[in-house]
Amino acid sequence: MEIRQLKTLVNILDFGGFAAAGDSMGLTQSAVSLQIKALEQEFGEELFDRSKRPPIPTARAIALAQKAREILRLCNDLGEFNKEQLSGSLQLGAHPAVQRTLVPVALKHLLKDHPELFISVTTGLSDELSRSVYRGVLDAAIVSEPTKLPTGMSWKPFASEALVVIAQNKAKGKDAIEVLESNPYIRFKRSTWLGELINTELKDLGIKVKTVVETDHIDSIWEMVSCGLGAAVVPQNIAEHEISTMSTNVEKDKKKDNQSPHEKQKPRNIRIYKLGQNPMRLTTGLIERTADPKAHLVAALYSALQD
Repeated sequence: MEIRQLKTLVNILDFGGFAAAGDSMGLTQSAVSLQIKALEQEFGEELFDRSKRPPIPTARAIALAQKAREILRLCNDLGEFNKEQLSGSLQLGAHPAVQRTLVPVALKHLLKDHPELFISVTTGLSDELSRSVYRGVLDAAIVSEPTKLPTGMSWKPFASEALVVIAQNKAKGKDAIEVLESNPYIRFKRSTWLGELINTELKDLGIKVKTVVETDHIDSIWEMVSCGLGAAVVPQNIAEHEISTMSTNVEKDKKKDNQSPHEKQKPRNIRIYKLGQNPMRLTTGLIERTADPKAHLVAALYSALQD
């Protein structure tokens, strides 16, 4: 159980719903839902009746919120008392989908509060990074949800993104399924956690694709799609900062000539398609060893990632 989860519960009751609570805290509705689910797992029971719209808090949730208010008040008093600065080094891993989006913002917040910290960031695939954490090479890693969690490891989610289909404007098809079945398919490597998730979604939807290229490099997929090689399935968060809506006709804005090399890599002529009415979601979290001398640094990082 975490203080942030209790604060989220209180805000849901105060503001009248998940979405309103998220707006008050600067969180997405998905992030709010993840925190409440974590609380429900902790207590072993549901705190909201989700058969209603909006979900209605149970008697247990109301009682817990009352206690949470007392805890939050005490924590606020302690926060004013304790201004300790963290120091030391943190070896962090991050998969490419977040290394260019979530990580920079989180590290900015973390280092603003704790300027004596030194962070070393290693990029890699989720399964590779998780093994490095398990062996002690890395202190923690930002990875997609693991299919299996080794003994002595913990994984804490903080973000959830839908899977979407991307294709060049001239690609055949009017919706996600038609686009995937009518064009060559660029597959994210099936042996990875993300690749396995995408493959499962395609099977569940009964979508038949003709794979022409398989790669474990997200940037390569975008470039291949942009030049018209085929269509692909990727997590929404890769392009989230450029997308204003998830309709089927979203195009990226054109960039200025003085843009950075990373901006120049991004496609100019791609459409984004929703993958079904209820697309499968990629959940991202922080994986660490359950007993580690740098647990306090990892906890500070996790807090920054939630912000």
